[in-house]
Amino acid sequence: MATTATHYPHLFTPGRIGELEVENRILKSPQSTATANADGTVSARTVEHYKRLGQGGIGLVMMEYSFIDSDASKAIHNQLGNAHREHTPGLGWVVDEVHATGARIGLQIAHGGRQKFLGTAPIKSATDSSWSDVEGQYGVVPTPMTVDEIDAVVAAFGDAAARAHAARFDIVEVHAGHGYLITNFLSPHTNWREDEYGGSFDNRARLLLRIVDDIRAKVPREFPLSIRLSVTDYEPDGIPIEETVELCRRLEARGVDVLHCSGGHHAGMEWEVSPWYQVRTPHRWGWEKIKAAVSIPVIASGSIVSPETAEEILASGSADFVSLGRPMLADPDWARKAKLGRALEITPCIRCNDGCLHRGLNKGRSVGCSVNPSVAEEGRFPVTTAETSKVVAVIGGGPAGLHAAAVLHDRGHGVTLYEPGELGGLLNHAQGSTVKQDLAALARHLVHEVTRRDIPIVTRAADAQTITSGHFDAAVVATGALAESPRFPIGGSVPVITAAQIRSADAPRGRVVIVGGGLQGCEAALRISESAAAAGDPTTVTILEANDGLLAGDEVFTDVERLPLFLDAAGVSVRCGHTVVGIDDEGLHVETADAAETIAADTVVLALGRQRPDSDLADELEAAGIEVRVIGSARQPGRVFDAMHTAFFAARSL
Repeated sequence: MATTATHYPHLFTPGRIGELEVENRILKSPQSTATANADGTVSARTVEHYKRLGQGGIGLVMMEYSFIDSDASKAIHNQLGNAHREHTPGLGWVVDEVHATGARIGLQIAHGGRQKFLGTAPIKSATDSSWSDVEGQYGVVPTPMTVDEIDAVVAAFGDAAARAHAARFDIVEVHAGHGYLITNFLSPHTNWREDEYGGSFDNRARLLLRIVDDIRAKVPREFPLSIRLSVTDYEPDGIPIEETVELCRRLEARGVDVLHCSGGHHAGMEWEVSPWYQVRTPHRWGWEKIKAAVSIPVIASGSIVSPETAEEILASGSADFVSLGRPMLADPDWARKAKLGRALEITPCIRCNDGCLHRGLNKGRSVGCSVNPSVAEEGRFPVTTAETSKVVAVIGGGPAGLHAAAVLHDRGHGVTLYEPGELGGLLNHAQGSTVKQDLAALARHLVHEVTRRDIPIVTRAADAQTITSGHFDAAVVATGALAESPRFPIGGSVPVITAAQIRSADAPRGRVVIVGGGLQGCEAALRISESAAAAGDPTTVTILEANDGLLAGDEVFTDVERLPLFLDAAGVSVRCGHTVVGIDDEGLHVETADAAETIAADTVVLALGRQRPDSDLADELEAAGIEVRVIGSARQPGRVFDAMHTAFFAARSL
């Protein structure tokens, strides 16, 4: 067994789950990758992904949820299967590859219940309580399960656990949270049955307890059993924490070895996959109540993104293990780097839900990651040494330029970075803001990755003459895009600034009016409100948006669905259908569909998006015979995903 590490000693103290010894206290949370074959069998991509996670120094890799039968348990496209013996050989392949890295590995077994993303009938649940996303898209409503169907599902869970044992997994986990089938029974929000599986807590808990009994009858006692559960579903008429605590006591008495505590369900995604504007570790209050009531280990889960947070959770006795999902997608070497005391080298999860969900699983693709373009493609997109070393200029020190410079250096190229201003570019607006702490962490990381490689940084702007006279073989243009110019006159003495200029330390006060209700305007409103509240300054923030709703572009779904609720909680006033036609000393002159008004302001913040960039610099360089790549917003204004991905693939192409 490994010795305790000097850095983050509690994280790297060996742990035990039942009879299973784990090298450290870090788990990879189960997350669907949609890399399995259509029939649920393991693919080479699946193997490469989990092998790479094992290589990162993690103690226990919990493999993604697997469907348990061929009836209604499969929830998502290309989901991993564990419904038949035909699934076992591939699962064993993954086990062997992960064991070869020195890590332990577990398998999660699950039934989709009403959260059947596929939207195909039958959808089976406790009742006909429907998840609106599925019903609205596919028109399919859940069918309440009969007692015979419940009996069959209980047996299917037990058989799936037995197959996991046969495949030589180290632990099996039942998914009893996040709004899937078992939660549909546990929660009064979705369970209004009138038989022995509905009504009282005893009845609503019956399905899960029967599943545990069936598993314990079908696998050896020394084979550890974990239950993943939501401390609550965060519904007003949902699961109270008192019931969850009592459920955990009963699970321990029935032979469960560890409790994996998360929260929320898919109708409340701000709790299940908490986005950037949600607090970190939102379920801590719940898992601590559970830990106080049981003697078996408790795994903490939910927005544990940094080693410092993880260490504090363990050191304080809040939990016995920590479980990281999205952070391990962002950087599979999270554990190894933390153990070596190189936390700034960890590529941080920014909790954007863009690559993993919005542009990934939600689009019918495999899982992705905004800050790790190689995720789920580990075998195809490694960073390797280039066949020919080149001298490359990177023009621009924003996120795209910084990432490109680091990858180019790692490929063996000679890199010089040109940036006349502050390294970090538009990410620097996040510094000092709690609500943007994840993005601020990414900025610090990207700057650190360039400086630790000793990449030369020239603190002046680079034009075509600079590059053509510098004997460069290639240039990467990462100059970003300018803010969109207002299409209305601006006069008078009221200060007018852009959202990117706002820093927490000197955020505007008084009557602040933001023009533009896209992501830039909404996040600026949150930052200003947060800063004013922390300082105790009376400040009102108003967003004016010409469209009928906020976030009208192709924004991330968790932002569209839930960010307005956080704006409302912060006291931000939102006025949609308001078009600004001018600004002067009287304020902002605004037109609506049937009226005109003037809104007084002490500061006006423009959040109008960014202009489509011109290609003059790239064209001049190409005309001079220099190989050129245009990346990030210099190519097309976008989000962090676009900056990091275009940078990575451009660097791989040189």
